Amino acid sequence: MAQRRFGPTRGAGVAIIEVEGAKVIQPGALGMVGYTGILEKGPVGKLISVFSKAEFLKVCGGIIDDSLLPDAARQYFDNTAGAGGMHLVRVTDGTEVQAELTLYSRIAGEDPPSLNPGPRTAMGTVKAANGGRWGGKRDVDTESLALAAYTTQTSFITTKDFETDQWKGGVVTLDDVLNKTYPIVGNTKGPNSVITVAADQTIQTDLGVTDPARYNLEKDNLLEDGSLKALSILIEDGEDNPDTEFALSVFVDGDLVKKYANLSTDPVSGRYWVSLINDDPSNDEIEVEDLVTGAHVANTRPANHYGVSTAVTATVLTATIFDSVVSISPTDANPVITLGTTDDVMLEQVITIDIGAVGAFTAVTSSRFGDILGGGGATDALFTPENKFTPPFTITDGGTVLADGDQVIIQYKPFIAGSLVDGQLFPDKATPADKLARFRIAANDHDTITVALGSDMTAVASGTEEFLVEAAQQLAKGQDGNADVVDADYIVQGYDVETSPFNRLFGKNFGLVKLATPGITPAAVAKAGVAYAASRNYQYRYEIPANILSETDAIAQINETLGRSIYAVVSFPSFGNVTDPNSRDGKLKEVSLTGQIHGREAAIARDFDGYHKAAAGLDATLPALLDLPTKDAVLNEELLNPVGIGVIKKVQGNFILWGDRTVADDPEWRFKHQREQMSFYENTLRENFDFLIFAINDTRNDAIAVSALRSFFRPEFVKRALRGDTFDEAAQIKIDSENNTDLTRGNGDLFADISLKLADTVERFIIRIGKQGIFDEVG
Repeated sequence: MAQRRFGPTRGAGVAIIEVEGAKVIQPGALGMVGYTGILEKGPVGKLISVFSKAEFLKVCGGIIDDSLLPDAARQYFDNTAGAGGMHLVRVTDGTEVQAELTLYSRIAGEDPPSLNPGPRTAMGTVKAANGGRWGGKRDVDTESLALAAYTTQTSFITTKDFETDQWKGGVVTLDDVLNKTYPIVGNTKGPNSVITVAADQTIQTDLGVTDPARYNLEKDNLLEDGSLKALSILIEDGEDNPDTEFALSVFVDGDLVKKYANLSTDPVSGRYWVSLINDDPSNDEIEVEDLVTGAHVANTRPANHYGVSTAVTATVLTATIFDSVVSISPTDANPVITLGTTDDVMLEQVITIDIGAVGAFTAVTSSRFGDILGGGGATDALFTPENKFTPPFTITDGGTVLADGDQVIIQYKPFIAGSLVDGQLFPDKATPADKLARFRIAANDHDTITVALGSDMTAVASGTEEFLVEAAQQLAKGQDGNADVVDADYIVQGYDVETSPFNRLFGKNFGLVKLATPGITPAAVAKAGVAYAASRNYQYRYEIPANILSETDAIAQINETLGRSIYAVVSFPSFGNVTDPNSRDGKLKEVSLTGQIHGREAAIARDFDGYHKAAAGLDATLPALLDLPTKDAVLNEELLNPVGIGVIKKVQGNFILWGDRTVADDPEWRFKHQREQMSFYENTLRENFDFLIFAINDTRNDAIAVSALRSFFRPEFVKRALRGDTFDEAAQIKIDSENNTDLTRGNGDLFADISLKLADTVERFIIRIGKQGIFDEVG
């Protein structure tokens, strides 16, 4: 208890003693839910809290094939009418990988610019804020098939160590089978991962029994309908200081979600890009890492693409698409590096060539594909890698030849064909008079950029100038980490009593939180959920598997498989059909009904300002529900209701919730709304009485506690949450010397005994009717 004194304590004068007023208990939030499961995106191992459908989509992503949790979350918010809120724990198998993009520096200006200015500097890495394909899944791998004997019509064995289903949704091409792709339906976990393609494919027939060939695995950042699914980053000049700072815009699936207009690469600047981005509380999309070492240079900053042109016409710029550096012996060799024929298939990579005796290559490695030496190579001859993704090149000795131990590095940096369209090209960014001249990009391949028809770039450039491209670059190589999720992952990550992220809800006055694992029905998970709910005074919603269609099987699922608890509730059926949100032809999708049910319960709790009204009846509708697995069967409520199984049935054209029972192991708490009401009260009181701790423990303090409790429960009586003719009949509160003796006070305890008459519900309306006799009266 706080008491403050102002003025003299020993001297003469006026002293003011400010005493604290009556304490008011703040009721907890209503309609809160907590879900555990697989999400498209979101931090792992942390509590995620969202309070609207838009916020859920931003933080956790959309509908995915691996989970029904996103469907439940969307349907929850669709039914709450603005009430409630949601807390989530994202579950993975631990193999999720963040999509990423490396940003490179603008090269140092030269006069005149060199056609081979040396390797560009990696400025930093942009990563998706958390793992998953949502940030961009584009990737490529390639390898020679070991033996034809390891190949079937629909699968082949690799020497790779892939994660389970890492390549699912991608395609396979074979170098010896032209113009054909094989859709990948999955792959096993390595080592020696097995790639499996669609059942109607004929790899073995197409390949030939004795031909080992080379396979190529490819994933892009497109969904089946051709829409983009990836993060993209656009780099521009800074708005306030365009010569020394830069702007960074973030796009999700092609839509702009955030822009940082003024960023600096200087770590001591107040606009240091790493600090501004990573410390932004509204940033749920990216995190960045600074890769620059050494002293800061004022104009050092990243670009989407920055290089040197080799030729410029009115509408076409041809770019230098590689840099090289030679690490030489003391003999000061001066080789010339040239590329062979390149195409749009070849990918950005760093190629390292180790030189041996007489110019022979002792090793050729790719940053993407590892060892690509193949049959060998040497200087003064075209080297053609075995895979189609790496460019051919020639290293021609100069006046001083390369010696044993020298190393040549080629940094191949092509454009991705078509990726620059609608971006901006600055054909001469280094010349002050021309650096602002820009042209809209109409097309591009791997080494040329075509600008809009009617443009004339020759007015500002002729070739060999430094050019800049502003066009969003997509992140790549994200992995979900969903394929190997098992029951234990839900239990350990979501419902461990000691470590669950839901523990962080305590102290935030969220009242009763209704927990669930939408779409996940194994008993081990459900039992762990109920045990956790019991430990926190929450509630867990069971789900009866969709293939259980009879009353007796549903009852057996509760009594013999899941178990009874006053902290558990269930509705039957627990699954139903709704319109598939990803379908354009009205296709139905079977989903968990938990989200719809919780949403309607949240709306009713908001409407009645509490849990005292049973969330059931004609007004407890589920508007999105179109069909049930039980079809038109009339469920036997005489069997289900005593067990505590609520039913979902169709009345007056609406599917409604019918039942107000828990699957109680204690008949005192058989009514669901009363258990919810009491848990809500208990959680609220538990979090709102810290002001009494370390107060003086005497009868004056008793009166303060009684006053606070009465002020909390009186509104409950007014809104009929407590039943009685008078408030004192509905709520009996005792804190006095009878239940707080000198001994208990001396032990530091203060007891409050509260007895409440909780609101009851009409479960049966019994009409007694009969024929009236001539002397009968009703009464």
